[in-house]
Order: sequence, then C-alpha cells, then structure tokens
Amino acid sequence: MMNNLRHAARQRGQGIVEYALLLALILGIAIALNSNGLGTAITDTFDRVAHALGIETDWDKWSKMNGDELLADSASADDRLKADREFLSNIGRHFLGMTKSEMASILGVSEAELDKLDGTKSDGSPQNGSVLVGHLYEARDADGNLTQTGYDSRTENNAQLDNFYNWGSKAQDGTSYDSSHRYLVSDYALSNSQNHYYNNDVTTGNGIHIMDVGFDNSGKVTSVNLAVNPKSGSVIQGKTSKADLNVTVRENR
Repeated sequence: MMNNLRHAARQRGQGIVEYALLLALILGIAIALNSNGLGTAITDTFDRVAHALGIETDWDKWSKMNGDELLADSASADDRLKADREFLSNIGRHFLGMTKSEMASILGVSEAELDKLDGTKSDGSPQNGSVLVGHLYEARDADGNLTQTGYDSRTENNAQLDNFYNWGSKAQDGTSYDSSHRYLVSDYALSNSQNHYYNNDVTTGNGIHIMDVGFDNSGKVTSVNLAVNPKSGSVIQGKTSKADLNVTVRENR
C-alpha cells in the first residue's frame, strides 16, 4: 500500500514538472515570436494553459487590484498598456474579412457612416466622426478597491454587441460577463474610468470607438482603427494620453 502511495505521489510530482516545462517552452517560443501573429497565438495558449492549471497570470492580478495601487505600479505600466492594446486589437480582428454590410449590421449603423470614418486629428479626437462599439465601466469604493464592473452596448436592441467584451478577451461568444474583473488595465483607462450611474449624465467609464475602417475592392474589411475615449479622455499626472490606446489592425497581422 505504501509503495502504491509513493508511486502515485511521484506521478503527481512528475505531472506538475511536465506542465511547468510545457509552460516554459510555450512562453519561450512566444517571446521569440512576439513580433508576429504566431507569437500572439502562442501567448494566448500559454494564458489558457495557465488558467487551466489554476495559475494566476499578471492580467488576473491587475484585473482585481486596487485601482490606486495599480496606477502607482509604474513597473507594470508598459505591460498593462500592451494588454489593453491587445484587447482593442482583438475587437478589431473580429471584423476583418467581413463585408461592409455585415459590419454595419453588427454595429447598428449605415454603410455610409462607415465610409465617412477618417481616423483622428493630431489631438487624438475623431477626424470625421466615430462609431461607438460600447462602454466598459467600473465602480470603486472610497479606498479605490474594485467593487463592480459592467458594460453598455451601443444599441440596446442589438444583442450581438453584448459580446464585444468577449471579442476583446477572446472568450467564446455567449460567455457570461464577469463583473468582478476590469477589462482595461492601463494607466490611461484607469485614470479615465469613473463610477457609473444610470440616467445621471455621468461618464460611463471607457468608451471603445472605431475611428477608421479600410475596405478592399470587393467591400471587405481589411483594417480597423480603434481608440478609447477619443472625445473625453484626459491626461492624468502627465503620463497618459489618447495616443496610448489607439490601435490599427490589418489582415494577416
């Protein structure tokens, strides 16, 4: 009996070591290939394996940290900004390859509204309008602790937009929204996110806007530019700007 228990313990220990080696291999390849889409895919795989093993990732920690402490954590600022930029990029990738009419239908706008989008001005505000995908907001207590997050779709009668946060986090469409996490963790997003109050004209956190869309000759989407709070976002303590969260995704990238 004791021999069987020792054998089982050795097997469990060996399994943990094998998982750790697998994670290290995945991370090493992701770092080496970080300049292309394959690197991103491998990094996503690493995160999924880590979650499956119950290992807390940096994003897991940031998504629930005290907001003031997170803003003060300058050592993680660049990585948090990178995470937010990837969140926006994932939303943009969702539309790549769609027809103009399909994209317009999902966003609840006319094709003409997509045609007139023309990026941003030098100050980061819309050059010629923008299309609001939705809002991510959070509420904090007096000590800066996260109490709840939520989201608003652009149009209440367009159920497809309930999935926009899933596009950003690459979760399966239909996954229930987890209000215990924040989904944008950069200094800019944290500085501009405010408590949300229904029907009281209070800024609703971070608005995600599509600023520009590129199409090929057949009318399919080839590029999407997105920004966070391009109209209302403000610089806080001289370390955040609208340009921090303005990304463009293109086909095959």
